[in-house]
Amino acid sequence: MSAPGPIKVEAELGELTGVQVASTNPGFSGTGYVTGLDNATDKVVLTVSAPAGLYELAIGYASPYGDKGIDFQVNDERGSGTLKQTSAGFTTAGLGKFLLNEGTNTITIYRGWGYFDIDYLLLTSTAAVLPVKPSKTLVDAQATLSTKGLFSYLVDQYGSKVISGQQDDVEYILEKTGKEPAIGSFDLIEYSPSRVQFGSKPQRNSEDIIKWAKKGDGRGIISLMWHWNAPTDLINQAPDKLWWRGFYTDATTFDIAAVLADKQGERYQLILHDIDAIALQLKKFQAADVPVLWRPLHEASGGWFWWGAKGAGPLKELWRILYDRLTNYHQLHNLIWVYTATDTFKADWYPGDQYVDIVGMDIYTDPTANMSGNWSSAQSQLNGKKLVTLSETGNLPNPDKIRGFGTWWSWFAVWTGTDYIKKQPLDLLKVVFTDKDVITRDELPDWRPPLTLAIEEPAAGKGNTPLVVTLLGNPALGDKADISVRSAGGGRLKVIVTDAKGNQLLTKEIERATDVEAYSLPLGKATGVYFIRVSTQNESQTLKVVKP
Repeated sequence: MSAPGPIKVEAELGELTGVQVASTNPGFSGTGYVTGLDNATDKVVLTVSAPAGLYELAIGYASPYGDKGIDFQVNDERGSGTLKQTSAGFTTAGLGKFLLNEGTNTITIYRGWGYFDIDYLLLTSTAAVLPVKPSKTLVDAQATLSTKGLFSYLVDQYGSKVISGQQDDVEYILEKTGKEPAIGSFDLIEYSPSRVQFGSKPQRNSEDIIKWAKKGDGRGIISLMWHWNAPTDLINQAPDKLWWRGFYTDATTFDIAAVLADKQGERYQLILHDIDAIALQLKKFQAADVPVLWRPLHEASGGWFWWGAKGAGPLKELWRILYDRLTNYHQLHNLIWVYTATDTFKADWYPGDQYVDIVGMDIYTDPTANMSGNWSSAQSQLNGKKLVTLSETGNLPNPDKIRGFGTWWSWFAVWTGTDYIKKQPLDLLKVVFTDKDVITRDELPDWRPPLTLAIEEPAAGKGNTPLVVTLLGNPALGDKADISVRSAGGGRLKVIVTDAKGNQLLTKEIERATDVEAYSLPLGKATGVYFIRVSTQNESQTLKVVKP
């Protein structure tokens, strides 16, 4: 049976509340268009008769006064998105996929941000499509082995599983569901120098975040964001512009466009100083061999944070400065760079493929929303190029809707606190964290690749396989590290184990067979970094192992 053809519904034929039909703006279809969406109670209700099935919903509109948020409802399901500014006439925007009932369906367009015109709605029969996996190549060519391993794992899961995450309240999830999020998302906000000067201290410091990642089998995944308090120029006035709100545009006069235009100026140096302060924290994660899903300068296109207040140009320049300072100046190679949009991906704000590994979306919408329109706004431009993730959300995503609409976010993280994660129904919380397609911490594999050294042997001639020493499991479990040795020609191998202070814990001579052999090497009782130096007659190399 063939799919039904497109169904077009003219807005002027709907049930209108507080709005009018007009015809002055040329380019509309039908007999007119609906205008006057400017009051909270204004809406347009359209009735659609259709065969049951999955449909792509699009809107014909005009938005001459800038980008406008739109809120709508299809039967009992809410949705939201952004209509881009139009210069003349009318254009079309996708709103997502929706399941329609057999027969009569009701679609309601609410005011949203208002001041946009509606020409028509178009419904086209469609199917859920799996996203295309991107390359496993990170933008940082010097990324650490563990960082590459984590990214490889994320790509492998994409389109078939969603990895669970949580902002801050990771213990709450474990307490209520018996499951622990695979990803702990945390904020470096309190390390901003303009907060430190007021005596602010993190509720969970970097060391404790690292402990969370390293506990047990050491497979916990870390995502870090940074609500960057403006380096200076905080208004610091009650009631709503105090110093601790200094990341908001309305609580600082810090002008990022002016600062970037004067790179010899004091304020530009403060930008670098702040980045250096955060680099000190990120280096702790690198030293502990903890990769970071690094999510700075988030939600810039919304304009509510100072880094996005002056438009896309300054934001993209600041992103490149941050990338260069952390990657090249500070030699941080444990970062997977996550650019975060709002509920709609806007290409003009995107820093560029060469600076971004993953694109996140921060979506705060009604709990009934399937978020397929938000997903499509990114997929239409990034499918096969970048992973797309639900980096922040106000409500738990519904696994049935993820499967039904094909919104296979790489991971999700609900925002912290009583208004968000602690407001979710407990039965839903358990359903999500026990779903067969949602990965929790206990289901994570050892995503760190084994560390392997290839060492030339005296007896290894041209074309022969060198000695290969592989560290099996890093972080190490317990008080020992396991290695395997594969040799082409036998011979003698010397192994020395030392702690981070250089104290020698073990010297071992190994007579090697011409096959693979495994050895357990004792470590010290203390947590930290240990080194295993492996030597043949003419070459030595070192493996680093972390004991959590």
